Amino acid sequence: MTSMAVGQVLRQLPEGRTLWVRGLGRSMWPLLRSGDSIQVLRCAVDAVAPGDVAVLLRTDGGLTAHLVTGTSPVRTASLLGREDPSAELLGRVIRVRTRGVELPVPVLARPWLRAVQRLGTTAFRNPVSRGAVRLARTWGTSAWTRPARARWLGAWTVRPLRPAEAHALLVFAGHHLPHAAAELGAALARGAGLVVGAFDARGRLRGFVYAEEGSARERWLLVAPVARGLGVDGALLRELAREARARGWEVPSPPLHRSGG
Repeated sequence: MTSMAVGQVLRQLPEGRTLWVRGLGRSMWPLLRSGDSIQVLRCAVDAVAPGDVAVLLRTDGGLTAHLVTGTSPVRTASLLGREDPSAELLGRVIRVRTRGVELPVPVLARPWLRAVQRLGTTAFRNPVSRGAVRLARTWGTSAWTRPARARWLGAWTVRPLRPAEAHALLVFAGHHLPHAAAELGAALARGAGLVVGAFDARGRLRGFVYAEEGSARERWLLVAPVARGLGVDGALLRELAREARARGWEVPSPPLHRSGG
């Protein structure tokens, strides 16, 4: 079920009812990871307060789970303090299921969550902190670390994804390419596309490329930062071209949305 469909189901629930929803994206990391499930209590605006994790229906039909920063009207923001545009409140998160563990989100946690957000906002707006993060990211994907990363990731397997791996793909995309996750989910639901994935020696998805039949261009190409500079993008494109030819498709040209190498 797509994010838009889940949003409409949640919208139709009467107040007081709950629904488990699987989230995609990283705007609340590390409190919420892409792929975590959240239990949403359908409620009205007067039932939320600063520090709650509210679930909102955006104007594009998608869902957002962010911290409440104010009421009258309800205002929300990501963990790093990026404020959201106006959206319709659907409910608040009361439980989280992550890595097989189910945790409550009680109202007593409100002050703690607000304190975590203030800390994250301060760090995000601090030029020194932001510079340190950029330096760490650059170093982590640099040529200096390439041999160590190649040894750690091991031999690659590049192949078309199976239908049962769609969830793992959406979790991966939600973490590394959040703005495309919902659109990718809708595309997978149509079943018209071809996805080729790159897996490391432990079987973990580290990159993918997506194309649709009849399209002259690949839609998305994404490689995780840890695997960049190792030739993964080239391997993905070669396997996509081979599979497209085997299906009688026109071989697509480089993608509109590309991240990695």
